[in-house]
Amino acid sequence: MSLFSPMTGIIGGTLIGGSAGILMVMNGDIMGISGILSRSLGEPKESIQDPQRQWRWVFIASFATAVNIYVNFLSPAALHDERATHDDVPIPSIIGHLIGGFLVGVGTKIGNGCTTGHGICGMGRLSPRSLASVVTFTGSSIITTYMLSPVRSWSAMTEFLRRDSLPVVSPLASALVMGALTLIAMARPVQKVEEEDSRKSWGAALSGMVFAAGLAVSGMTKKSKVHDFLCFSSVVTGKFDPTLVAVLGSGIVSSWASYQFISGYSSFPSCAYESPTALPKGSKFGIPTSRVIDSRLIVGAMTFGIGWGVTGICPGPGLYAACAGIVDAIVGWIPSFLVGSYVGTMLIDQIWEKKEKKA
Repeated sequence: MSLFSPMTGIIGGTLIGGSAGILMVMNGDIMGISGILSRSLGEPKESIQDPQRQWRWVFIASFATAVNIYVNFLSPAALHDERATHDDVPIPSIIGHLIGGFLVGVGTKIGNGCTTGHGICGMGRLSPRSLASVVTFTGSSIITTYMLSPVRSWSAMTEFLRRDSLPVVSPLASALVMGALTLIAMARPVQKVEEEDSRKSWGAALSGMVFAAGLAVSGMTKKSKVHDFLCFSSVVTGKFDPTLVAVLGSGIVSSWASYQFISGYSSFPSCAYESPTALPKGSKFGIPTSRVIDSRLIVGAMTFGIGWGVTGICPGPGLYAACAGIVDAIVGWIPSFLVGSYVGTMLIDQIWEKKEKKA
């Protein structure tokens, strides 16, 4: 239990839940990182030209700026993960990044959410649909982590998913990623930007920065912290790390607290807002209301969990790694995640939407 860091986990989780709350209360939007990435980086032309999508680029750019400042100036040793150099902690290879990113992209698109969308935002509003997703993707990631562990007797069969050295980190790449995202975020669509769309930039920028801080403080950007939770066999060796539980638990509480300011979810109706605070009166909160637990949700969550187990990277830390200049994330995980999101959309059209039309 010496690996357990409850205070940083609770503080980081509170910041992550708070960032989701900021985006919801101010803008009325869900902070689902998989959706933010797939609907911006995955659809660059459409998202840049559409004023209603501009806030996603602002979120990502502010996130990238905060990460760049933190890892390159405030805490240069932030990316160092000594525990990851131990033999029982796998370091994902570029092939691992490609496979893991692809499966996470497919799964989060089909299941409509990830650790933030379902885990923080959905659980924060006590959604049974999100609870089913979290249980499913956590379970499949635990099984995957066990199967791919380098200490298993069959580890030679999965060796191609691992590498012997820590990934290359490039400060130049970090600066270039931040600069490119900032330029895109500053660009304005040809169409007239409505006041409502422009106002969303402030909430998105603040949320992105707080989210980056939460990930950094919580330690969830370190492969070993995630691995030592998902690898339940480490309980026997004394290397089990439940910090992720502290992060998720405090994040859910923080997210739940933000819903107390929203009409229809608050326990104190007199203190609740009818519209997002940054938007004109009459604007609506974009809160999912579906309570359906179906095959699409379970298949998506299971696929996401397998991808998460392959690398220990989910959308938030994946974006963090790319913005921090980790080359494998820039050229491997992010591109394959976007391809996976596209494939996930195709699978939805070909399987689930066809079934609905036939029904």
